[in-house]
Amino acid sequence: MINAFATNKATNKATYLAALMASMAVAICSTVTAQAPNLAEDPFTLDQAKHQASGDRPWANRTKEELRVWARKNLHHKVTAKKVINEAEHPEWAWFRKSGLGLFVHWGLPSANPDTGDAWAIQWNERKAELKRYMEPATKMFSVADTWNPDRYDPDKWMKAISKAGFGYSVLTTRHHDGYALWPSKHGSWDTGEHMGGRDLLKDYVDACRKNNIRIGFYYSGPNWHFAHEQKSFGGPASGEYAYNHKMEKVKPFPKLPAKVAKAEKEESQGQVRELMNNYGPIDVMWWDGSIAMTPQELATMQPNILVARGLLATPEGQHQAASENVKVTNECDWWWEQCRKSENSYTPNWHYGVKCETNHWDTNMLLTELIRCRSLGGNLLVNIPPRGNGEMMEWFYETCDEMAVWMKHSREAVYDVDLDAPLPTLDKTQNFTTKRGDTYYSLPDDKGVVFISDVPNPKSVTLLRTGENLDIEYRDNSLRISVPKSMRTPLPDLVKIVLR
Repeated sequence: MINAFATNKATNKATYLAALMASMAVAICSTVTAQAPNLAEDPFTLDQAKHQASGDRPWANRTKEELRVWARKNLHHKVTAKKVINEAEHPEWAWFRKSGLGLFVHWGLPSANPDTGDAWAIQWNERKAELKRYMEPATKMFSVADTWNPDRYDPDKWMKAISKAGFGYSVLTTRHHDGYALWPSKHGSWDTGEHMGGRDLLKDYVDACRKNNIRIGFYYSGPNWHFAHEQKSFGGPASGEYAYNHKMEKVKPFPKLPAKVAKAEKEESQGQVRELMNNYGPIDVMWWDGSIAMTPQELATMQPNILVARGLLATPEGQHQAASENVKVTNECDWWWEQCRKSENSYTPNWHYGVKCETNHWDTNMLLTELIRCRSLGGNLLVNIPPRGNGEMMEWFYETCDEMAVWMKHSREAVYDVDLDAPLPTLDKTQNFTTKRGDTYYSLPDDKGVVFISDVPNPKSVTLLRTGENLDIEYRDNSLRISVPKSMRTPLPDLVKIVLR
């Protein structure tokens, strides 16, 4: 057979080599019959090779302590956590990991800005200038407060939708970097007390969360661009030759803020945080950004059960920081993690609402797939979907929630209250995103409908989670291959339920 292939001039080199390897396998393995499949074309063998772990695996062959040292040296600081949380010591936080899915709500003055939903538009830098990104004077964004009074604000409608869709918690920007507080604060004068007749936007949000059984999260920005803004720089070149002031005028670099001004700013922030902790009943999550106004210990004196997300947890942002290989390390370090992610398909600078949010957004399949990925690697997904300036959510948000609600009825068990402690099968035993609960795996097939898992026993049962129908399997070499027929797949994630024992 070998000579016949070698003398066939019509056979190209690639075909010849493939045939040669197959022929040698036949010659060596005397137990293989003439009808055995060519290994070069055997789907099981091909998928086995594709799903074998490849590339760097820094989590392998290191102790937990060694891996934490490696992670702090090699990964972005947001992919690392300050401590390992012992869940047995903090049963009050168990809800967070069980839930797995939160709604991030960036909403405030930038949402109502007629030109941009990007709060950072008032901060100039060279890179943004090169990219011709929109930048505006801080005074223009600040002036929105003179007229902003959202007339379509209905957080109860938001929370009712996400509750049915399987979300467990929500985080709202009570004060973003622009410094505008969404409640009538007694500290400072940049809030709804002075600019909205005392309207308390937070109370409506908190009441809506409680009514719909959604855990309550408060985001709070340490930086406050509005405080003493006449004395602050709003960006400048790296050379330090000049800076921009709040009117986006070039000026000589600003001197460092006087100590008394910085102290007054911090005192205002601490006073506002005390209001957040004392005026709205039990709060479940505190989400700092930029800097913190109080330590977890200080917060605990007012809110004993509060979880400080940004600080105690690893909180990677976006696709790059939260790449699977990165958060696999985070999980192997025994750190809790939560990815905060904009629900957009192509990059924009906006966390708040911008017109592009209406069309540049995830569909239901993308949101669920990202949730499954995060859960398969031991983390939570906090997905940002920003309301319009008038307070209403975009139409696609409700359509997505409705589709998620249907999916959750048959597949919620694959993402809710699953095992999150390392080791987990994703990236070790399989390249399919695979969650687990004990001896049950839930695997997401690839784009060809295939699941391949190594180093597992012959399963007791394999079914399509959505319908409960049995699926054909191929098991050999302690590995499992499953192919979901195209006729059984839908546009949303169709998970395979694998009961191993």
